[in-house]
Amino acid sequence: MPNRRRRRRLALFALLAVVVLVWWCGRPAPLTLGTFNIRVFPDTQTRPEAVAAALAELDVDAFAVQEIRDVELFTELLRNVGARTGREYAAVMVPYCPRSEFTRTLSLGVVYDARRFTLISQRPLAGAGACARDQPHGMVALLRERDGKPLALASVHMKAGGDPSDLAARRRQWTWLLAALPGLRRLFDAPVVIAGDFNSTGYLRQGSDERRFIDHAVASHGLQLPTGALDCSEYWLPKGSKQYAVSLLDHVLAPAQLPFTATEVLGMCAALQCAPQSTAPPGFDAVSDHCPVRVTLGE
Repeated sequence: MPNRRRRRRLALFALLAVVVLVWWCGRPAPLTLGTFNIRVFPDTQTRPEAVAAALAELDVDAFAVQEIRDVELFTELLRNVGARTGREYAAVMVPYCPRSEFTRTLSLGVVYDARRFTLISQRPLAGAGACARDQPHGMVALLRERDGKPLALASVHMKAGGDPSDLAARRRQWTWLLAALPGLRRLFDAPVVIAGDFNSTGYLRQGSDERRFIDHAVASHGLQLPTGALDCSEYWLPKGSKQYAVSLLDHVLAPAQLPFTATEVLGMCAALQCAPQSTAPPGFDAVSDHCPVRVTLGE
């Protein structure tokens, strides 16, 4: 009798383990999102294979991308990335607002894994193909997960530069973006996550005007900036300097209710731990001056 009871208990435990394993394997993996400014892809020194390796390291379910000059070449590159990661990447892109000869040649957009998401719709930020005054360059894609959950992911690129006029322009772009968010949420009936190059050149300086403005704007609108704790997302060479410095320009802006469980910067920023460099960081010329950024969402 004791042996029979022991066998029953073991059989029960085995059955329970199978049930737990089936339940666990049936759960979707945590959702990962990212952003990457691939500096004027392809630039004169860009090595597409190195860019593909950087995107394979990013390895997220969907990400925002900026500064794409050759959309066809980028689409071909995504097939290379898919072969490396087992993903089926697709992209939706729009041109930058026509504010200069430089931006007329560039596009930005959203890349998503078609094995996890279905694309429902996409549009420029201002809608109807228009660029509103004071808006950042941008577009938004409405995606739907396999379990039916919708997510709107926007890709943005704000004004570059560290002059007071540049900061003033970015403030106007932040103001426009925050004012547009409620309408986007109603339109898509989904959480709206905004990712991209916010060009927040002063963000790493505690107490700077730009950091105070951004932190106050995020908190006062019920949002969060999980990337605000990163040590950097870009290397640059200040004029007249021989040392490459760091900035935190690339962010993910999201509703405060979304549970982010991890935020990472990858590429040369991770390899060098955001330390200043006396020579060009690895990948600076071949890939980008920016680094890929990844965030993970929990339940």
